[in-house]
Amino acid sequence: MSTKLEVVIPQNRLTSHPELVNALTCLDKHDADLASARKIYGNPPDRFEPATFPSLVRIILGQQISRQVAGVLWRRLQKNGWQQADVLAGLGYDDLQSIGLSRRKAEYVIDLARAETDGRLDLKELNKQPAKQFSAKLIGFRGVGGWTVSNYRLFCLSDFDAWPGNDLALMEAVKRLKVLDRRPTQTEMDEFARQWQPYRGAAALLLWHLHSCLVRDCMPKG
Repeated sequence: MSTKLEVVIPQNRLTSHPELVNALTCLDKHDADLASARKIYGNPPDRFEPATFPSLVRIILGQQISRQVAGVLWRRLQKNGWQQADVLAGLGYDDLQSIGLSRRKAEYVIDLARAETDGRLDLKELNKQPAKQFSAKLIGFRGVGGWTVSNYRLFCLSDFDAWPGNDLALMEAVKRLKVLDRRPTQTEMDEFARQWQPYRGAAALLLWHLHSCLVRDCMPKG
């Protein structure tokens, strides 16, 4: 991995999550490139969320759009007080479209909220289930796929083996980390991730951090 794009990471943005630090330390021993990236760019910042319905909604908002755009949508949702399942369940799709959601994403969010309120989904109870059962149940709802499930398990349940391998930013980070001439496919991403088990999620956090640092460092100043 090239190390010419070195940046200084403020200490207050380094993770203090002991299990994550342990996972990253274990990864250092199995992948020299990850160890090098961590040495240069530091640990990823804490980005963990509570294991609640609003957090699931926030992840769904982030599907196939940038973090910046997703953040704008989330703040609009908050401004209107529309984060909770019981409130969302009473809205129409047009309400969410009025603040910038696509029709399809508005349907995903409201339909899932209605499932939570009528008992077809009980996220609090589902959080207690093993990963396989959790994933099978949640993926049964329209608009929830592997990326959403993996991100929820990683950021909300601290499942440090959850692996959203089809994430474009992760693909770009692996391309840079492994000095590839193109983005890896999802199959290739999964192959790279085999050596990171049981800490694929921790590797993902570090890779996102790497991608964020490189993008920020490459941006023109002023």
